[in-house]
Amino acid sequence: MRNDLETMKTVLEGLSSRTSTSDGLAAERRPVPFANAVPVDPAPSAEDLRPVHDLRDTLQRRRSLLHYAQQPVRTDVILSSLGDVLARDRADWGLDDTAGELVAFVFAFRSEGAPAGVYRVTAGETAHLAGPDELGPPEDLGVQREFSTAAGIVALYADLDAADSWAGSHGYRVSLVRASMATYDFHLRCQALGLVGTVFGGLIPSSVRHLVQGDGVTRHPLLAATYAHPMPS
Repeated sequence: MRNDLETMKTVLEGLSSRTSTSDGLAAERRPVPFANAVPVDPAPSAEDLRPVHDLRDTLQRRRSLLHYAQQPVRTDVILSSLGDVLARDRADWGLDDTAGELVAFVFAFRSEGAPAGVYRVTAGETAHLAGPDELGPPEDLGVQREFSTAAGIVALYADLDAADSWAGSHGYRVSLVRASMATYDFHLRCQALGLVGTVFGGLIPSSVRHLVQGDGVTRHPLLAATYAHPMPS
């Protein structure tokens, strides 16, 4: 932890700048496409998405947990929930076309009802990118090995190139806020469904760079969350 307040003040003041730190031409660049992506149409029933806890109970019961049951989780429920979360981000902020859209990548380790592996979710579409063999050891994804014992991990990625061209360092700050809101929205939806997990910032981008085409600029991870069934009480 730092206690150099002057340095921290300089950082915070810098985040207010709306001047692009690059050439401001993000609109002329396109992220690497996913040529082998297989479209997926998650369609869980209304009953599958029905919360088992209301908002009050969800907030009272919420805990960040690192110990999980080993049974698989319905991946179609996870994908559908994320699609709703990202559609909400698009509607609330209205910045997808100017500051870049948020994208969620799902690393499903123990999956029910859909193949395990890597999925890409946006506000408008979902696709399966790779199987578990291409993903490799789950413990390589996070700075804490406990993350890999969950049924899966969701990582929120942002287009920092577009955010910077839109509003410089302030654009980066807005991307962080959007990613945080979306991650906690997903996390609380999982809690309401009776699942558990934790929000964390320790995803190791290099472990999945080849699968998510992560260049650190047009696709950069900002926050992540685990999801799983709770340990038996």
